[in-house]
Amino acid sequence: MPNKAFGTALILLASILFGCQSHEPRHVDAPQLRDSVSAPDRSDVKQAKPLPTVSLTERSMLLAGLVDVKLYHPNIQVNLRYATTDNFLNQNIYGTINSAYMTKPCAQKLGHAQQILDSVHPGLNLLVWDAARPVRCQQLMWDAVDFPIEERVKYVSNPANRSLHNFGCAVDLTLTDSNGQQLDMGTGFDDFDTLAQPVYESRCLLSGALNEEQLTNRKILRSTMQKAGFRQLPSEWWHYNCCSREYASEHFSVVE
Repeated sequence: MPNKAFGTALILLASILFGCQSHEPRHVDAPQLRDSVSAPDRSDVKQAKPLPTVSLTERSMLLAGLVDVKLYHPNIQVNLRYATTDNFLNQNIYGTINSAYMTKPCAQKLGHAQQILDSVHPGLNLLVWDAARPVRCQQLMWDAVDFPIEERVKYVSNPANRSLHNFGCAVDLTLTDSNGQQLDMGTGFDDFDTLAQPVYESRCLLSGALNEEQLTNRKILRSTMQKAGFRQLPSEWWHYNCCSREYASEHFSVVE
Protein backbone atom coordinates (compact mmCIF):
# COMPACT_ATOMS: atom_id res chain seq x y z
CA MET A 1 0.00 0.00 0.00
CA PRO A 2 2.74 2.52 0.71
CA ASN A 3 4.19 1.88 -2.75
CA LYS A 4 0.76 2.41 -4.34
CA ALA A 5 0.24 5.64 -2.39
CA PHE A 6 3.69 6.83 -3.40
CA GLY A 7 2.98 6.15 -7.08
CA THR A 8 -0.27 8.01 -6.93
CA ALA A 9 1.49 11.01 -5.40
CA LEU A 10 4.07 11.03 -8.20
CA ILE A 11 1.36 10.99 -10.86
CA LEU A 12 -0.45 13.88 -9.15
CA LEU A 13 2.76 15.92 -8.89
CA ALA A 14 3.60 15.38 -12.57
CA SER A 15 0.15 16.50 -13.71
CA ILE A 16 0.49 19.67 -11.66
CA LEU A 17 3.95 20.49 -13.04
CA PHE A 18 3.24 19.82 -16.70
CA GLY A 19 -0.20 21.35 -16.51
CA CYS A 20 1.33 24.76 -15.78
CA GLN A 21 3.01 24.86 -19.24
CA SER A 22 0.73 26.06 -22.05
CA HIS A 23 0.94 24.27 -25.36
CA GLU A 24 -0.91 27.12 -27.12
CA PRO A 25 1.21 29.38 -29.40
CA ARG A 26 2.02 32.74 -27.84
CA HIS A 27 -0.38 35.40 -29.02
CA VAL A 28 1.24 38.67 -30.24
CA ASP A 29 -0.92 41.74 -30.35
CA ALA A 30 -0.97 42.99 -33.97
CA PRO A 31 -0.69 46.71 -33.11
CA GLN A 32 2.32 46.00 -30.92
CA LEU A 33 3.94 44.15 -33.81
CA ARG A 34 3.44 47.09 -36.17
CA ASP A 35 4.79 49.53 -33.63
CA SER A 36 7.95 47.51 -33.29
CA VAL A 37 8.83 47.88 -37.00
CA SER A 38 10.73 51.10 -37.85
CA ALA A 39 9.66 53.19 -40.88
CA PRO A 40 12.17 53.07 -43.76
CA ASP A 41 14.73 55.86 -43.78
CA ARG A 42 14.04 58.05 -46.90
CA SER A 43 16.33 60.93 -46.02
CA ASP A 44 18.57 60.08 -48.96
CA VAL A 45 15.72 60.12 -51.48
CA LYS A 46 15.76 63.35 -53.56
CA GLN A 47 12.40 65.00 -53.86
CA ALA A 48 11.41 66.00 -57.39
CA LYS A 49 11.36 69.78 -57.90
CA PRO A 50 8.34 71.31 -59.62
CA LEU A 51 9.01 72.33 -63.20
CA PRO A 52 9.24 76.12 -63.74
CA THR A 53 6.33 77.76 -65.48
CA VAL A 54 7.32 79.17 -68.86
CA SER A 55 5.22 81.94 -70.37
CA LEU A 56 4.01 81.88 -73.97
CA THR A 57 6.51 84.59 -74.90
CA GLU A 58 9.46 82.79 -73.34
CA ARG A 59 8.40 79.50 -74.93
CA SER A 60 8.46 81.24 -78.32
CA MET A 61 12.03 82.38 -77.67
CA LEU A 62 13.19 78.91 -76.71
CA LEU A 63 11.48 77.26 -79.69
CA ALA A 64 13.35 79.68 -81.96
CA GLY A 65 16.65 78.49 -80.48
CA LEU A 66 17.46 81.75 -78.70
CA VAL A 67 19.61 82.13 -75.58
CA ASP A 68 19.53 84.24 -72.43
CA VAL A 69 21.97 87.16 -72.85
CA LYS A 70 23.01 87.08 -69.19
CA LEU A 71 24.67 83.72 -69.82
CA TYR A 72 27.34 85.63 -71.74
CA HIS A 73 28.06 88.26 -69.09
CA PRO A 74 26.54 88.47 -65.60
CA ASN A 75 26.89 92.28 -65.46
CA ILE A 76 24.33 92.80 -68.21
CA GLN A 77 21.16 94.19 -66.64
CA VAL A 78 17.65 93.43 -67.94
CA ASN A 79 14.41 95.39 -67.58
CA LEU A 80 12.05 94.31 -70.35
CA ARG A 81 9.80 97.32 -70.79
CA TYR A 82 7.18 95.42 -72.81
CA ALA A 83 6.82 92.99 -69.92
CA THR A 84 5.56 95.98 -67.91
CA THR A 85 3.10 98.81 -68.51
CA ASP A 86 5.97 101.34 -68.65
CA ASN A 87 6.03 101.69 -72.44
CA PHE A 88 4.31 103.66 -75.18
CA LEU A 89 1.52 101.06 -75.36
CA ASN A 90 0.83 101.42 -71.62
CA GLN A 91 0.29 97.67 -71.43
CA ASN A 92 2.22 94.46 -70.81
CA ILE A 93 2.37 92.58 -74.11
CA TYR A 94 5.06 90.04 -73.09
CA GLY A 95 3.48 88.49 -70.02
CA THR A 96 5.70 86.99 -67.32
CA ILE A 97 9.25 87.00 -68.64
CA ASN A 98 12.36 88.39 -66.95
CA SER A 99 15.10 87.33 -69.36
CA ALA A 100 16.28 88.94 -72.58
CA TYR A 101 16.83 86.49 -75.45
CA MET A 102 18.89 86.76 -78.63
CA THR A 103 20.52 84.44 -81.13
CA LYS A 104 23.73 82.96 -79.77
CA PRO A 105 26.06 85.03 -82.03
CA CYS A 106 24.26 88.26 -81.03
CA ALA A 107 24.28 87.35 -77.34
CA GLN A 108 28.03 86.69 -77.61
CA LYS A 109 28.52 90.14 -79.16
CA LEU A 110 26.51 91.72 -76.37
CA GLY A 111 28.66 89.94 -73.80
CA HIS A 112 31.72 91.32 -75.59
CA ALA A 113 30.23 94.83 -75.43
CA GLN A 114 29.95 94.51 -71.65
CA GLN A 115 33.57 93.34 -71.51
CA ILE A 116 34.57 96.48 -73.40
CA LEU A 117 32.69 98.62 -70.88
CA ASP A 118 34.37 96.80 -67.99
CA SER A 119 37.74 97.60 -69.53
CA VAL A 120 37.24 101.16 -70.81
CA HIS A 121 34.52 102.46 -68.48
CA PRO A 122 34.63 100.40 -65.25
CA GLY A 123 31.37 100.57 -63.31
CA LEU A 124 29.14 101.10 -66.34
CA ASN A 125 26.77 98.32 -67.35
CA LEU A 126 24.42 97.61 -70.23
CA LEU A 127 20.72 97.70 -69.41
CA VAL A 128 18.57 95.81 -71.92
CA TRP A 129 15.06 97.17 -72.50
CA ASP A 130 14.14 94.82 -75.32
CA ALA A 131 15.74 92.08 -77.40
CA ALA A 132 13.93 89.25 -79.20
CA ARG A 133 10.29 90.13 -79.89
CA PRO A 134 7.49 87.84 -81.14
CA VAL A 135 5.82 88.83 -84.40
CA ARG A 136 2.43 88.92 -82.67
CA CYS A 137 3.78 91.62 -80.34
CA GLN A 138 5.28 93.47 -83.30
CA GLN A 139 1.81 93.60 -84.82
CA LEU A 140 0.37 95.13 -81.64
CA MET A 141 3.03 97.83 -81.69
CA TRP A 142 2.55 98.53 -85.41
CA ASP A 143 -1.20 98.94 -84.97
CA ALA A 144 -0.77 101.23 -81.95
CA VAL A 145 1.37 103.88 -83.69
CA ASP A 146 -0.98 106.38 -85.31
CA PHE A 147 1.54 107.86 -87.76
CA PRO A 148 1.56 107.92 -91.55
CA ILE A 149 3.37 104.85 -92.92
CA GLU A 150 6.45 106.81 -94.00
CA GLU A 151 6.86 108.10 -90.43
CA ARG A 152 5.75 104.95 -88.64
CA VAL A 153 8.50 102.79 -90.17
CA LYS A 154 11.13 105.02 -88.51
CA TYR A 155 10.04 103.79 -85.10
CA VAL A 156 8.22 100.48 -85.57
CA SER A 157 9.11 97.93 -88.20
CA ASN A 158 6.27 96.56 -90.31
CA PRO A 159 5.55 93.04 -88.97
CA ALA A 160 4.92 91.88 -92.54
CA ASN A 161 8.60 92.54 -93.30
CA ARG A 162 9.91 90.97 -90.08
CA SER A 163 11.94 93.19 -87.78
CA LEU A 164 15.41 92.14 -86.66
CA HIS A 165 13.86 92.03 -83.20
CA ASN A 166 11.66 89.20 -84.53
CA PHE A 167 14.79 87.16 -85.27
CA GLY A 168 16.51 87.94 -81.97
CA CYS A 169 19.12 90.01 -83.82
CA ALA A 170 18.39 93.49 -82.41
CA VAL A 171 18.58 95.01 -78.95
CA ASP A 172 17.25 98.18 -77.29
CA LEU A 173 19.42 99.27 -74.40
CA THR A 174 21.05 102.02 -72.36
CA LEU A 175 23.79 102.41 -69.74
CA THR A 176 23.73 102.39 -65.94
CA ASP A 177 26.35 103.62 -63.50
CA SER A 178 27.89 101.70 -60.60
CA ASN A 179 24.81 102.50 -58.47
CA GLY A 180 22.43 101.09 -61.06
CA GLN A 181 21.19 104.54 -62.11
CA GLN A 182 20.53 105.08 -65.80
CA LEU A 183 22.77 107.59 -67.55
CA ASP A 184 21.06 110.68 -68.97
CA MET A 185 20.67 110.21 -72.71
CA GLY A 186 18.46 113.23 -73.37
CA THR A 187 15.27 111.21 -73.85
CA GLY A 188 13.72 108.07 -72.48
CA PHE A 189 12.99 104.80 -74.25
CA ASP A 190 10.57 104.81 -77.21
CA ASP A 191 10.57 108.60 -77.53
CA PHE A 192 9.22 109.52 -80.97
CA ASP A 193 10.69 113.02 -80.98
CA THR A 194 13.57 114.07 -83.26
CA LEU A 195 15.66 114.52 -80.11
CA ALA A 196 15.86 110.72 -79.87
CA GLN A 197 17.28 110.39 -83.39
CA PRO A 198 21.10 110.21 -83.66
CA VAL A 199 21.00 111.88 -87.08
CA TYR A 200 19.83 115.12 -85.42
CA GLU A 201 22.25 115.11 -82.49
CA SER A 202 24.48 117.90 -83.82
CA ARG A 203 21.49 120.13 -84.47
CA CYS A 204 20.00 119.37 -81.05
CA LEU A 205 23.32 120.16 -79.37
CA LEU A 206 23.54 123.54 -81.11
CA SER A 207 19.97 124.40 -80.15
CA GLY A 208 20.56 123.40 -76.53
CA ALA A 209 17.94 120.62 -76.65
CA LEU A 210 20.78 118.14 -76.03
CA ASN A 211 23.68 118.93 -73.70
CA GLU A 212 27.30 117.77 -73.75
CA GLU A 213 26.87 115.20 -70.99
CA GLN A 214 23.89 113.59 -72.72
CA LEU A 215 25.74 113.44 -76.02
CA THR A 216 28.85 112.01 -74.34
CA ASN A 217 26.76 109.26 -72.76
CA ARG A 218 25.27 108.37 -76.13
CA LYS A 219 28.74 108.28 -77.66
CA ILE A 220 30.00 105.89 -74.97
CA LEU A 221 27.12 103.52 -75.71
CA ARG A 222 27.57 103.90 -79.48
CA SER A 223 31.33 103.36 -79.42
CA THR A 224 30.98 100.31 -77.18
CA MET A 225 28.31 98.67 -79.31
CA GLN A 226 30.09 99.40 -82.58
CA LYS A 227 33.35 97.91 -81.28
CA ALA A 228 31.38 94.77 -80.38
CA GLY A 229 29.99 94.51 -83.93
CA PHE A 230 26.59 96.23 -83.70
CA ARG A 231 25.13 98.91 -85.96
CA GLN A 232 22.96 101.73 -84.59
CA LEU A 233 19.55 102.56 -86.04
CA PRO A 234 19.64 106.21 -87.25
CA SER A 235 16.21 107.02 -85.77
CA GLU A 236 16.69 105.60 -82.23
CA TRP A 237 19.73 106.10 -80.00
CA TRP A 238 18.86 102.94 -78.01
CA HIS A 239 18.43 100.52 -80.95
CA TYR A 240 21.30 98.37 -82.27
CA ASN A 241 21.29 95.66 -84.93
CA CYS A 242 23.55 92.64 -84.81
CA CYS A 243 23.37 91.84 -88.54
CA SER A 244 21.40 92.63 -91.69
CA ARG A 245 17.82 91.53 -92.17
CA GLU A 246 18.88 89.44 -95.17
CA TYR A 247 21.46 87.56 -93.12
CA ALA A 248 19.00 87.02 -90.28
CA SER A 249 16.31 85.61 -92.60
CA GLU A 250 18.81 83.14 -94.08
CA HIS A 251 20.35 81.92 -90.82
CA PHE A 252 17.81 82.29 -88.01
CA SER A 253 14.20 81.51 -87.18
CA VAL A 254 11.47 84.05 -86.59
CA VAL A 255 9.98 84.28 -83.10
CA GLU A 256 6.27 83.76 -83.68
